[in-house]
Amino acid sequence: MTVHTALKGYRMRALRHLLVVLAALLLLSAGAPVMAMPGTPAPTAVRADTNPVDAPDPKDLKDPDDLDNLNDLKDPKDPKDLKDPDGPGRPNGPDGREPVPCPTTDRVGANTPPPPPWQKYYQDDWRLGPAQLPRTGPIARMLEGYERLDHMSSAEFLACYWDDDTSGWWFPSPDGWVLINGTPLHVTVTLQPGQKVDLFGSGFGHFLAPAGTPFAERALPPSSLNTLDPAYPYGYHLYEVVEPFQVEAGPIRPWFGQPGMGLQYLTTPSIPQLVAAGKLRSLN
Repeated sequence: MTVHTALKGYRMRALRHLLVVLAALLLLSAGAPVMAMPGTPAPTAVRADTNPVDAPDPKDLKDPDDLDNLNDLKDPKDPKDLKDPDGPGRPNGPDGREPVPCPTTDRVGANTPPPPPWQKYYQDDWRLGPAQLPRTGPIARMLEGYERLDHMSSAEFLACYWDDDTSGWWFPSPDGWVLINGTPLHVTVTLQPGQKVDLFGSGFGHFLAPAGTPFAERALPPSSLNTLDPAYPYGYHLYEVVEPFQVEAGPIRPWFGQPGMGLQYLTTPSIPQLVAAGKLRSLN
């Protein structure tokens, strides 16, 4: 496979995702809740009083593989275990891989503090996420097809996305939106009672997604899967909308070696403020 063919395939996938997200935005603008439906050609609107089929069930989040094994994971000491478990190297470039373009524009560095030592980390580096990812349960389903480092070495990946000056990740600016001729693509929509939304991370920020959105479509760094609080394994938080509130909604720019193009919601109040105000209810 040539680099030209690979880039053409990537652009076609990105265009398909963009069309799906734009259709979702139209439905949201019309007041219809849209839930993540991985693998479907178009988004599906559902009634606010029904359960979205792909949103995780809170009781399923008590899966033993998600909760019980955080401190009992395999520590990769054998050299063969240090190979990236997420897939083989890319073809046609140095060392048999395609050249990986690093984003150098429209980005902002942000300090990213290390997490508490609740679990073991991939290659003993917390920036690369947990040493072992869940194999069963709803979080595992969201990780299907996820390539932790996009087949790069850890050194290549960190050279692309880690900002030594801020001791943190380079994030896509502004706010992770897809850019059209330099203009962020997003619209104001109202989330309705009964919609389920979620996030990976600390839970203290301003970003949500339709519950069940595949992790790769969120274009997050691998450290977003770290456990910051034992009550939320792998940093996963699930919520239900209780009262209507407005958000900015739009597609997520590909980043961190991930395809992105999932739908994200940017809130003005922080997530804890929305919970305290009774707009959101934590389900896990």
